[in-house]
Amino acid sequence: MATANHSYWLIAALLGQSLLINIAVQSLQLSQYTYYKPIVIGANLVSLSFYLMVLLLIKKISELKQQQQVLERKETELDSVQSLLRTVRAQRHDIINHLDTVYALLSLGKEVPAREYASHLVQIAGNTSHLIRLEQPVIAAFLQNKLNQALTKEITMLIDVSTDLKDLAVKPYALITILGNLLENAMEAVETLPPDQRWIELEISRANLYYLFTVSNSGPPLDSAIKDVIFQPGVSTKGPDRGLGLATVKEVVENHGGTIEVEAYPVTFRVKFPCQST
Repeated sequence: MATANHSYWLIAALLGQSLLINIAVQSLQLSQYTYYKPIVIGANLVSLSFYLMVLLLIKKISELKQQQQVLERKETELDSVQSLLRTVRAQRHDIINHLDTVYALLSLGKEVPAREYASHLVQIAGNTSHLIRLEQPVIAAFLQNKLNQALTKEITMLIDVSTDLKDLAVKPYALITILGNLLENAMEAVETLPPDQRWIELEISRANLYYLFTVSNSGPPLDSAIKDVIFQPGVSTKGPDRGLGLATVKEVVENHGGTIEVEAYPVTFRVKFPCQST
């Protein structure tokens, strides 16, 4: 940024000098003496060169800003990858403790708790391995954070990823707005259920022409009257002063050329985006 600020000052200085030269040239042009003409021509060339330098500086500043944006995006992606790797390392570090727990339960004849514990481990490891397939590390880190939130709320969250999203034209910021609202709504919908009935599923897949994001949950079914207007601002099953999230989701989806539909039970939202290559 310091370089950009220096460039702005240099542009201002060049434009100021060009302005002064132009004023001087105007004065000379009004003069009746012909021997001023070579000086006028030279001054015009100098002024023109200043304007060209200004254009080059503006182009250079634009390139620097673009490079800075790319660098910031790469840094964000690197942080996301490192966060995901830390999660994987933590899981590997704790695996012995988890296996010891399963072994101890089996040794005590507690087969049912042992199976439930092992199933829980398989679910966590499976979710993480699916997230690693994504070539959008920001999205992978975001979903890993949602998995951690679900875990603290005793919600079983399953994530099934069968594609890498490399041909998805939707920017991570927009996709996080969409998935964030759908997953947060799903968590609120199942939180009132007994822990063993709380589940959320997110499936990310690709067909020939589009990507498909499916978010389902075990919450109460949608009333048909609500289902028909659920994407309108202010419509919500959660009381007054709510109902902006799904309206925002629909707007973002459609702004990126996608479609969204909902099923009443199990409550399921399907978002489609065309593949970039098509």
